[in-house]
Amino acid sequence: MRAVILAGGEGRRLRPATLTVPKPLMPLDGIPILHIILTQLKSAGFTHVTLSLGYRAHMIRASFGGNEWSGMKLDFSLEEEPLGTAGPLALLPPFEDSTLVMNADLLTDVDFADLWARHKKSQAAATIALSSQDIDIAHGVVELDDERRVTDFREKPRLSFLVSGGIYVLEPSLLRFLPPRGRHDMPALLDRARAHGERVEGYVIEGDWRDIGTPEQLDLATEAFRADRARYLGRRAAAELCAGTGASPGAVGG
Repeated sequence: MRAVILAGGEGRRLRPATLTVPKPLMPLDGIPILHIILTQLKSAGFTHVTLSLGYRAHMIRASFGGNEWSGMKLDFSLEEEPLGTAGPLALLPPFEDSTLVMNADLLTDVDFADLWARHKKSQAAATIALSSQDIDIAHGVVELDDERRVTDFREKPRLSFLVSGGIYVLEPSLLRFLPPRGRHDMPALLDRARAHGERVEGYVIEGDWRDIGTPEQLDLATEAFRADRARYLGRRAAAELCAGTGASPGAVGG
C-alpha cells in the first residue's frame, strides 16, 4: 500500500509561524502534523510513502533522518516551483497500483484502511474523501422567481455541504489525464477524468476532519488532539509516538 503526501506549500495563512517552520512540521501538542499522518498511515497498513516537498524541504527531510521512518519506506520528490494539488504527481514514476494522495495539513480520524478497501471494491478510477460541513446564515434567506415574487423565505438557515477532505485514492489510469508539466489542481484532473467517462466516487468521513490552515484552525486541531490522542492514533501508536518525540503522553483515553 503506497501513499503520496503533498507537503510543499508555504502556509502563507499561518505566517509568521511558517516563516521559520514549514506547515507540515507544525506541532499539535508537541508532535508535527506530518508525523501524526505517517503514524496513521502505518497503522492502516501503508508501507511506502512519497513526500512531495517544496518550501523548506530540507527541514522536512531532516525531521525523518533518512529513507525509513518507523518501519516505513520514505522517498522524497522536490517541486522547483508550486505545482498545485495534482501537478506534483507528474514528477513521480508512474503508479503501479492504487495510490493514496493527501495533503500534509490535515488532522482526521478517518479510517484509512476502510477508505482504501472501499475504493478497491468500487473499481472507481478515483475516490475522494469528503467531510460534511455546516454553515449558519445569520439572516433570513429569500428566493425570488423571474418576476420578483418571493418563492421562499427561510429564517437563519443552516446550509450543509460535502467538501473535499484533501484525501484521494487514485488508480494509475487516472494519471493519463494529467499534463506532463506545470501547475495543475486535483479538481481539474478529476473533472477531466469524469468528462472521459471515468468513475469518481465519494467516501464520506463519519468522524473528525479539520485542516490547520489558519492560526484559529491550528489551535482547534491542537485542542482536539491534546484531548484525545488515541482517537486519532490508537492507544499503542499514541504512546509510541509520544515516546519517540519526547512529548508528554497527554490524554490517551477515548
